[in-house]
Amino acid sequence: LVEHGCQVLNIDTRPLDNPRVRTLITDITDSGQVFNALSSYMGLHEFDPSLRAQPVDAVVHFAAIPRIMITPDNEVFRINAMGTYNVIEAAVKLGIRKVIIASSETTYGLVFANEPRNPTHFPLDEEYDVDPMDSYALSKIVNEKTARAFALRSGADIYALRIGNVIEPHEYSLFPKWFADPGFRKRIAWSYIDARDLGQITLRAIEKDGLGYQVFNAANDDTSSDLPTAELLK
Repeated sequence: LVEHGCQVLNIDTRPLDNPRVRTLITDITDSGQVFNALSSYMGLHEFDPSLRAQPVDAVVHFAAIPRIMITPDNEVFRINAMGTYNVIEAAVKLGIRKVIIASSETTYGLVFANEPRNPTHFPLDEEYDVDPMDSYALSKIVNEKTARAFALRSGADIYALRIGNVIEPHEYSLFPKWFADPGFRKRIAWSYIDARDLGQITLRAIEKDGLGYQVFNAANDDTSSDLPTAELLK
C-alpha cells in the first residue's frame, strides 16, 4: 500500500517493522481506544500549518489472533469477534465508507476439523457452506455477519477477504517438501496466497467502490502441489 502512495497508520499492540509506517499502540478489544485511534493524527506532519489533515479513506482490519492454539479458545473467539465489531463500528460511526476485514479459508470447515473432511465440491468458492468446528473459524463467520449487518445499516462498503495460507517470498523454498507429500496440505485444500498478491487484492478492494457487503476468496489460482487437482482429489 505504501509503495502505491497510500499513507498508512498501523493500529496494533506492537510496532510494525517498517520505518515508513507509524504505529499507534492500540488494543482493538477496547472500543474507546479504537474510536480514538481511527480519529487520530496520521503523523507529526499533520501539525504543519501548510498541510491539511486528510480524512481516513479506508480501514483495513487484519489484526487478530491468527489461529487456534495460541491462546485459549474462548480468548481466540473474544478477541477476534469483539475486535472486529469495535473496528467496524468505529469506522462506520466516524463516517469511513470503506472497511476491508480479514476472514479466512478456515470458515469452510476443513482446516481445523477434528478429523480430515472431504469437501462436498471443489474448488471451494464463496458459496460453499461454512461449517467449522473451531473457535477461530467461528469467530471469522461471526465477523462476516457483523460486517454484513453494519453494511446494511450504514450503506458503507465492507469487504471480507477469506484469506488462504499466506506465503512470503522466502517460503517458496518449502514447496519441494510439499510436492513430495501431497497429503500434507489437504486440510487447506492445497491453497495459498502470495503475500504480494494479498497486498494487491487489498489495494484493489480499497479502490473499488459501491459493492456494499461482499465476501471474496483471497487465494492464488494455482495450488501448492505439482500434481493435477483431479489427482489430488482422488
